[in-house]
Amino acid sequence: MTITDNKTQIEKEFEEEKTKGKDAENSIILTLYLGLFLGIVTVIGYPISLPEIGNRILFIGLLLAISSFISSFFMGTLFGMPKRNNEKESDYSLNNSLVEISDWLTKIIVGLGLVNLKEIPGYLMSLGEYVSIAAKYDTPFLNIYTIGIVVYFGFLGLYIGYNYMRLVLSNKYKNADDNLIRKELEKEKEKVLKVKEENIQKDQKIIQIQSDVQEKEQLTKTLLKKVNESSQSQNNVETVIKTITGSDAKEDKKAITLFVDKMKSEAKIKLQRGLIMNNNDPQKGQWKNNAINNERELTATVAEEAKGLYKINLKVVSTNPIKNPLQTDDLILFALHNTFGDPPIRLANVENQCAETEFYSYGSFTVGAFVDYGTTELELDLAELPDVSSYFKIH
Repeated sequence: MTITDNKTQIEKEFEEEKTKGKDAENSIILTLYLGLFLGIVTVIGYPISLPEIGNRILFIGLLLAISSFISSFFMGTLFGMPKRNNEKESDYSLNNSLVEISDWLTKIIVGLGLVNLKEIPGYLMSLGEYVSIAAKYDTPFLNIYTIGIVVYFGFLGLYIGYNYMRLVLSNKYKNADDNLIRKELEKEKEKVLKVKEENIQKDQKIIQIQSDVQEKEQLTKTLLKKVNESSQSQNNVETVIKTITGSDAKEDKKAITLFVDKMKSEAKIKLQRGLIMNNNDPQKGQWKNNAINNERELTATVAEEAKGLYKINLKVVSTNPIKNPLQTDDLILFALHNTFGDPPIRLANVENQCAETEFYSYGSFTVGAFVDYGTTELELDLAELPDVSSYFKIH
């Protein structure tokens, strides 16, 4: 069913309810007119037959009819007073004071009526006698006339009052209350829609920010890759071997190449194991967790050149350069994060008792190193360096 069909169905049901309410009101009015007509015939008929005192009796009869009808009509509305179902809570609270009063009065009237049920005929007889004395016309017909008016118009008023409340006024009360509740619900709905719209706008901003961040991170990674390509080319095996041997001797190159391949193979094994244990920082815990070992120290300096762009310099030095210096023909392997290539390593030869490499990064990670021909392992977590920004530590 489409929205248009649903709206048409609701309008159709509303028109049917409106028609039913109108029919009920017409039925009550028709019954009222018929009842009043029959009652008035009786009220007027008897005084007409009394030419001397007829006007006085007619006035008393009309007075009794009106008072009896109105009081009984009010009692009928009390019996027919509707009660709203308040099982579902809402921000709008209906005033049910009149309903509660109606409930109390109904119970009181019924209770008194049941208790004094045997006394009611006596009360009616007393009323007839009182009217005879007041009219100064003592006859049994006047008593019957009085009692008949009170009983007839009493039941007529009770019947009309109850049905008018049940079939007409209760629907009007319900419609009035529903309109008030509907207005409150519409206000709340507007607030909810406003909050939803604000949340949608916030979500869109968050998505936009995340998209911008991803674009910046991707751009940063691309730039870092381009920037680090030059430093990587300077640290390839051929360049380093030539620097160490100082010649193109095949035997020397072959021996050093085998040595480098062995270190690279061991570094790959550590990396694979680290990716399983800690995918975010795979070198963590794979190089014996010490930046100082066998009188060798791995150090690093971090320079922030822009937000999210850091220049990192790694060095391996001897802590006892006199008795245990670095060997000038040693080849140092630096193991970096897995995003720095396959395999993510840098090679550096020892110069002036120091081996170093330099590259760019957008965050911290753990670095490992092979020293002393692969017999000494060093490990340094860049996030634990002093004087680095919190942004660098958490990225």
